[in-house]
Amino acid sequence: MAALYREFRLDRRGVLPNLIAFVKANALACFERGEPIRLIVTTDEKKRNVQQNKKLHAMLQEIADNAWWNGRQYPMEFWKEYYRRRFLLKDEYQLDDGGIIHVYWSTADLSVGHFGELIERIQMEAAHDFGIDWNL
Repeated sequence: MAALYREFRLDRRGVLPNLIAFVKANALACFERGEPIRLIVTTDEKKRNVQQNKKLHAMLQEIADNAWWNGRQYPMEFWKEYYRRRFLLKDEYQLDDGGIIHVYWSTADLSVGHFGELIERIQMEAAHDFGIDWNL
């Protein structure tokens, strides 16, 4: 069974009743299974910005130009997908035949904060694994 997950953006009055209805429809069943629900209230975060996106692509190009893995180099597009799979797992679905489908976050959907964390993680890992010098 998939984990219960739903986000509501309260940007107009009509959304609040939907949030309340969702909690009412699911809370009791979760409690009875011994699975408490978690509610997090926060202000809406801004999506990643153009400067962050440019920085990420410049970093990925730097990795493509300088990183060697198992005796070969890979293009920037490879590294973008590699790090997306490494750090941006959104959900995992078990198929009836035993297979698994992984769904990943798109970098376009990340907030400024999460995108900044992604950049930091890539910098640390690329420096450690491939000796990339970010003090350019």
